[in-house]
Amino acid sequence: MLETKNPEIDLVQLLEKVGLELKLQQKNMAEGRNRVMPEDLAINDPYAWSQLATTLQVAEQNVNAGAEVTSMLHYHGLMRKMARFLGKITVFLGRVITIPQRNFNSAILHSFRVILDGIRDMNRNTAHLERQIRLVDEKLEKKAVVIEYLKTGLITQERRVAILLEELRKQVNAAAGNQEKLALQLTGPDILDPLYLAFENQFRGSREEIRERLLEYVPRMRAAGAGTPGREILDIGCGRGEWLEIMADEKLLARGLDLNQVLVQQCRDKGFEVIENNALSYLRSLPDNSLGAITAFHLIEHLDFDDRVALFDESVRVLKSGGVALFETPNPRNLLVGACNFWADPTHIRPLYPETHHFLMEYRGFCKVELLFLHPHEQEQRLPEHEAPQLAAKLNEVLSCARDYTVVGYKA
Repeated sequence: MLETKNPEIDLVQLLEKVGLELKLQQKNMAEGRNRVMPEDLAINDPYAWSQLATTLQVAEQNVNAGAEVTSMLHYHGLMRKMARFLGKITVFLGRVITIPQRNFNSAILHSFRVILDGIRDMNRNTAHLERQIRLVDEKLEKKAVVIEYLKTGLITQERRVAILLEELRKQVNAAAGNQEKLALQLTGPDILDPLYLAFENQFRGSREEIRERLLEYVPRMRAAGAGTPGREILDIGCGRGEWLEIMADEKLLARGLDLNQVLVQQCRDKGFEVIENNALSYLRSLPDNSLGAITAFHLIEHLDFDDRVALFDESVRVLKSGGVALFETPNPRNLLVGACNFWADPTHIRPLYPETHHFLMEYRGFCKVELLFLHPHEQEQRLPEHEAPQLAAKLNEVLSCARDYTVVGYKA
């Protein structure tokens, strides 16, 4: 009978080694390690396959223990003969009793063989995957070099086109009578529009992040009756169209407005109605009481003071009674935003003090004006308050408070 105390085989040790090997293989596959070539399997074998194989061979030699008489080599002479004689009698009497044990021994040894073969196959498959991954990495590196080359070439060509257009404008306008008309015809797409799109993709945040932040404004649109027939929503500076996308999902009527031709075309390709125009020019073309809501996310910090006041004036004029206007902008009360992050965008003019814009909207005709402070830093980015709670709380008020604020106003 196969026993764990048999000095020739340690079944517990064998089980532990196989279990450890399986755990190691699963861990390495999850972490992408242990990627070895088939010829290196024997060298990189941390649990000595040869030793495990030898142990299994010993186990197989003893699989029929209890059904056969051992050689009794540790006895000598008459003692050995007597031991073998008594062993034969014991085996004869116990052969029937040991049948289940022998079947168990055979079954578990077969299972170990299958497991070890499986582990070897896993090693081979891992080595094959490693080769494939290396090939893919090499291809990606080559493509990255090509992309970088094309990107550099594209920027160079954009510069050359801009220079050529400028020289052409000067030469044609110098020889033409109607200079203003010809200059307008030669203007063409803004050469910096693709640059600003790439900048937004890098610094503005992913579409999913922006959508998550904007969802909190939906209840205000519904409460004002905006997005229904005759009370459409106008999103000024619609950018990549996250807000228009939310409005479409919510079955609210909305259209966008932007000056960036690349962004406008992107939104149109998604099926949104977007006008390419200046905000003030477009608002001045609209009749009184024609919109249900006006929204502008991170727009007013790009405008000078006169244009901001004019924007509020035109917004009041074109909104229907009960209509809502909201303008979101970075919050300068957050020192990290006001002193650092705000200036990442080279087209920003200056941070805007919240109470100033609360006052301006009230003064220019909005009612029920309120300030919403939004998007504080996540908890893991805040200073821990367990050691110096008062100091940490004060610093968190200015370093980790709301990153944005929105000034909201309604038309009476």
